[in-house]
Amino acid sequence: MQLRTFARFRAAATATTALLAAAPAIATPPPSSIEVRPLASYVGSGAANGETGIEIAAYDPRTRRVFAINAGANSVDVIDLRDPAAPRRVAVLDFRPFGGGVNSVAVSGRRVAVAVEAAVKTDPGRVVFLNARTLAYRGQVTVGALPDMLTFTPDGDYLLVANEGEPDTTYTVDPEGSISIVDLRNGVAGATVATAGFTAFNGQ
Repeated sequence: MQLRTFARFRAAATATTALLAAAPAIATPPPSSIEVRPLASYVGSGAANGETGIEIAAYDPRTRRVFAINAGANSVDVIDLRDPAAPRRVAVLDFRPFGGGVNSVAVSGRRVAVAVEAAVKTDPGRVVFLNARTLAYRGQVTVGALPDMLTFTPDGDYLLVANEGEPDTTYTVDPEGSISIVDLRNGVAGATVATAGFTAFNGQ
């Protein structure tokens, strides 16, 4: 009986050894081969005066420019990145004529879209369009209250705008948050806007 038990134990041990020998070795993971080093930096306009500096940036590969909003100064910095080691300021665009503050920027093709909240932030805001190369004004559309983020669809035919709808400081006016869809298939001059709210979902 003891010999039989020993034989079984020996067979199991032999099989375990064979399995371990056949198993692939667990290699030690190699050290990280990715190292990130800063190439250059850019100080946004107004930063030296205690303003917030640049906040959100969009890159245009055609012109190799970055369009960056400065919410504190209500402006957009245009930065030339043809030499990434030496960013160069091309222009600072003043958006005070369009509203109370810039909140987001996006680029598609030769269009630059900038989200601008109204002077009274509970009022409907705007999206202002510029030419990415010439920086010329191309037009604007009205969207929901406090447009806070925008993005183009991959084909550039539509612009999607998230309208935050933030209340005023006394909470006496609280506009509805919404999504605006800007149809640009007929160009900026022929753009149309559809805005969808969420009132129908209240209580669900």
